[in-house]
Amino acid sequence: MPVSREFSQEVSALPGGNGNSNGNFNNVGNNGNWWSASENNSNNAYNRNMNYNNENANWNNNDKNNLLSVRCVQDCLGKTGKPASPIFSELHKAYLDARKHKRNTINQLKFERNLEIELLSLCNELETRTYELKPGICFINELPVKREIIAADFRDRVIHHFLYNRIYPSLDRKFIYDSYSCRVGKGTLFGIKRVQRFLKSCAVGESHATPFGDVWVLRLDIQGFFMAINRRILFDLIIRGLHNEVCNLSEFLIRKIVFNEPLKNSLFKSPKSAWNDLPPDKSLMHSAPGCGLPIGNLTSQVFANVYLNPLDHFVKRELKMKYYGRYVDDMVLIHGDKRILLDAVSSIREFLLDELKLTLHPKKIRLQPAAKGFAFLGAYIYPNGITVGRRVVKKFRECIFNPLPNPEKQAQRVQSYLGLMAQ
Repeated sequence: MPVSREFSQEVSALPGGNGNSNGNFNNVGNNGNWWSASENNSNNAYNRNMNYNNENANWNNNDKNNLLSVRCVQDCLGKTGKPASPIFSELHKAYLDARKHKRNTINQLKFERNLEIELLSLCNELETRTYELKPGICFINELPVKREIIAADFRDRVIHHFLYNRIYPSLDRKFIYDSYSCRVGKGTLFGIKRVQRFLKSCAVGESHATPFGDVWVLRLDIQGFFMAINRRILFDLIIRGLHNEVCNLSEFLIRKIVFNEPLKNSLFKSPKSAWNDLPPDKSLMHSAPGCGLPIGNLTSQVFANVYLNPLDHFVKRELKMKYYGRYVDDMVLIHGDKRILLDAVSSIREFLLDELKLTLHPKKIRLQPAAKGFAFLGAYIYPNGITVGRRVVKKFRECIFNPLPNPEKQAQRVQSYLGLMAQ
């Protein structure tokens, strides 16, 4: 509800009503009343009243003996006179970040119902280093491809965002420009357009060295990437990437999250039969000891970039590949000389195995002329254009032939596909 004077933005409030000095409450569900810290006189103090019938916000004064809610106006001061922990403010921001796209889920609503208590509890656990992760929910997600997902408890999602806000800026400075996943200002559309720009630049740059300006595209993929990540190597890379900028609390959380056993005590939502046709390298159940990160967590996405950052710098600095981009473990290399790309496959394979204990997927090494076009991040890229991928076309057809019963939502659904195709 928009309010004036001291409220500078829209706020939400519970209509708790107001209480009289005799202990009776009135207007519950219609009005909300909050004390301020300002006195009108020795008997009365100012308060803010919000009326839910007409959306008015009034500035009144009331008898101090009346029972009104308390409005926080500043950080509390403890017995020592020191301000409240700054961790609490960081946790509150992390909560606001975590609840995006998670509003009205059961875990989020449970957390929000006792928000202050939950945040204060987390604050205390972080300060005393007693924080432990809750069991996650493990299930099989069929779309867009079959995957094993381990969803963290909402409480732990708040901690993921808390840690992300602390360490992301320092880590992001170490990444190459053409790492696209889980980075501010980048993403799939950025990666698609960037790779098409590579094609055009390479065609111009190589036109005098290669007959007819031929351009070749090499696409690579890592076998069972998330399940094969070595946690000890990952932890060392994160700490090394942060240099001296990591504090004790951040290091404590990094260690907790990286070395957590995601399947331990997890609640299984899907039946056991759902794993029958899932390849072993796609499940943490078959990961080697000390290996594997759960798919679906914010920290897993960021840590994936950290883990492959040495590979990015190897390809750019040692192999001197000017046209190279990566989204998670999907890699694209573009060059005018086919032989150079073939040699790069062997070099990358050796580097991954020796330095990161990873394996190139033998069935996903694709080398082809750019003129024929190639799939990348859900799109099909040509030197002179971009079209949507087959999966998007299939989903759009399903959208048209199986419309939602709600006309408004169906129209929004169609417009989203049209907007994607217009990019």
